[in-house]
Amino acid sequence: MTFKATILEIISSDEKKKKYSLLLDGGNFRPSGGGQPGDSGVLRAGGFYFLVEDAEKHPRGTVVKGRAEKGAPIPGMEAEGEVDMERHALLSRMHTGEHILTRALEDANPGLRIQKVNVDPAETTVYLSWEGELDWEMLFYAEREGERIVAEDLPVETTYLPKEEAMKLPGVKGLWDRIPEGKVRVVQIPGYDVIACSGSHVSSTGEVGSLFVTGYNGSAPNWEFRFSVEGAPLRQEYSESARRLHRLIGCRLNQMEQVVAGYQDENGRLKKMLERASQYINLPVKDYDGGAPVSSAVLPGMSRDLAAPAAKRWSEARPDRVLILLLPDREEGDGSFLLYAGKDAGVDFSKFLKETPSLSARGGGRKDWLNGLSPVMTESAWVEAAASYMERRQA
Repeated sequence: MTFKATILEIISSDEKKKKYSLLLDGGNFRPSGGGQPGDSGVLRAGGFYFLVEDAEKHPRGTVVKGRAEKGAPIPGMEAEGEVDMERHALLSRMHTGEHILTRALEDANPGLRIQKVNVDPAETTVYLSWEGELDWEMLFYAEREGERIVAEDLPVETTYLPKEEAMKLPGVKGLWDRIPEGKVRVVQIPGYDVIACSGSHVSSTGEVGSLFVTGYNGSAPNWEFRFSVEGAPLRQEYSESARRLHRLIGCRLNQMEQVVAGYQDENGRLKKMLERASQYINLPVKDYDGGAPVSSAVLPGMSRDLAAPAAKRWSEARPDRVLILLLPDREEGDGSFLLYAGKDAGVDFSKFLKETPSLSARGGGRKDWLNGLSPVMTESAWVEAAASYMERRQA
């Protein structure tokens, strides 16, 4: 599907990166709208090849944004355009799927309202307001209802009506305060959904694909959920993961959620217990005798979760010093490490691990705090490396 378009104006440009925003007269690039990104594709002319990454509405036509792979755009240039129809079709399936799922949620849960959507080719996000607790049962219902509507292969009809007339349609949804006066684009699935929407859609619900809710998060009243229209491969992937987990846990399938929740509660209680126990840890700290304000301690076999609060308290009480805490594993020989730099130490340790390959340490953190793993559990090696690093940074 190709078409002709004229470049009227270069709206913006980045010559170094070959990025442009071009105002077009004509062409079939659908602009963004209704939470859906604009079409992508290409523009080509003699000596010119432009990758269109997005399209937007403009009072004088359509603005396309992208990168010139060859040549440069010139106002007045006539070009041949081509839309990426595979992506366009996927966005249309996603947008229609969103209408189906959100109608099911709103009909089943009075008071639930969709606020906005972010239509994406891989995973679409729906933002909603709901004073109650959004849960999987609500989403599973919407998914089942959506699959029913897809299986019925109902027509998806698009009409243009005056705004006043569109607002009177039975059951119509629309963010009317954001819609200007004049003709309104209305998308209908007869007997199921009617909404004012500027996005693209399929011609019948059977084209949507297999609806699959991938997750949700938030808290009342602001929630969001995500879904895909490629449910078949995702169901297989999730099923395989669930079966592995079921085998690992070793309980009945209908008990798995309860068992995992129990593990999480137990883990939370253990974490609180470790925090209380940590106040009784007395670190065997030694000060470096080479002049640098570096101290160290070694606690073989100690849990990092148990040792970290004690190390942090020690460091906060001595803001001018750097503390290195080594936690060797009694059996493996390697272990964990913690490094705290007091606020008055005056050295940024964010590059310490990278600039000290002799420690073979893997980890990260901030300029004043590092943690990770290392096969080197020799106290002198770490202390001397930290002292040398500080000397280089302060030089």
